[in-house]
Amino acid sequence: MHPHALENSTKLSGNAIIAIIFAFLAYSIDLMDWNFLTFLAPAIAKDTGFNASQMGLLLGAPLLGAGIGGIISGWIADRVGRVKAMVLTLSWFSLFTVIFPFAQTFTAMFILRLLAGVGLGAQWGVGGTLVAETVPTKYRIRASAMIQCAAAIGPIIAALAVRQMLPVFGWRPVFFIGAVGFLLAVACWFFLKEPEIWLEAKEKYIAGEVKLADLRRIFEPGILGRVIACCILLILLGWAYYGSMSWIPSWLASSRGMGIVKSMNYVVALNVGGLIGFLAFGFIADRWGRKPPAYCALFVSVLAVLVFVSIKDQNTLFMFVPLYGLLTYPIFGLFGGYFSELFPTEIRSTTVNGIWNVCRLASFFSPYVIAWVGSKVSLTFAIGATSLLYLLAIFPLIYLPETKKTGLGRC
Repeated sequence: MHPHALENSTKLSGNAIIAIIFAFLAYSIDLMDWNFLTFLAPAIAKDTGFNASQMGLLLGAPLLGAGIGGIISGWIADRVGRVKAMVLTLSWFSLFTVIFPFAQTFTAMFILRLLAGVGLGAQWGVGGTLVAETVPTKYRIRASAMIQCAAAIGPIIAALAVRQMLPVFGWRPVFFIGAVGFLLAVACWFFLKEPEIWLEAKEKYIAGEVKLADLRRIFEPGILGRVIACCILLILLGWAYYGSMSWIPSWLASSRGMGIVKSMNYVVALNVGGLIGFLAFGFIADRWGRKPPAYCALFVSVLAVLVFVSIKDQNTLFMFVPLYGLLTYPIFGLFGGYFSELFPTEIRSTTVNGIWNVCRLASFFSPYVIAWVGSKVSLTFAIGATSLLYLLAIFPLIYLPETKKTGLGRC
């Protein structure tokens, strides 16, 4: 499809469907890998003797690596292509995931999770940009939300794997499942095609008409304000999400009297609700605009967090967790498509991936801070306090423009 016809098209091309499928699978593996450590944290702490502060740093290590990898991979994707960058990121984090179980010391584990995080952080923005540049405006947020469904599917796969493997094999063999990323990387190389809008930009680059991945453009007045607002928005939401989700399995086990295996049932229910929320939000945002549904999602997230931590009965909590996922997850389904529409093609992956992973980098200390607050007050209070971050995120969203009628980089 010609790039200029993309915004007005009402049909999904075959390449767009393939791009959505591969981006979804890649992000599912990404989130599966990410959550292995979260779900296995109690078992790892028991086996290694690491204290809560050490586990907080270990849980934050991928966030630190993600900030580094996301910025680098965004530049690579703008310069050499989205597909090559995706193959590289899949191979990278799969390698360090498979190596991780062989580590015996805290230092070794921290370094390996940091290196895995470089690839984990890189993948989301590359896949999101690939899909945004292939899918027409009419379907862009729905496509973005479909990819973000991996944020529910990945944890479900991880939870099921932990529930089945941990009692039999222990925690280390669970990480070997990450080798599936190598297989997907090979499939991406053979079946994915570069978006035509990027190929057009590459031709202009060869002709000397534009510069690809020119970081100086980020500091242009029309772009810099959006970058800053997007960063503030995602840093607040990153602290709310990564800080709380890193400790919810442990909170269920310690404060609500569940073992690790039983708590995985709650994690599955949580992410089933999140999956439904992503799909519903994508449809709403494509029909009624990007920002109005985002405001609603932030408001209801505040209430959902406060209700979630106030429930003490296990049965009531199990009934509520799907609703908790339904209400708090959808806002993250917006950003792949919406952020892509805010920036020009030549620096789209650099900015989108950079913003997302600056958020992850800034979230490095969030699991540690949650652990610290939990030790001073309670883990229940610490998780509940993240509701304030959802409320504050409304303010940077106010600054950003609505893009439903303008498309990619034209608002």
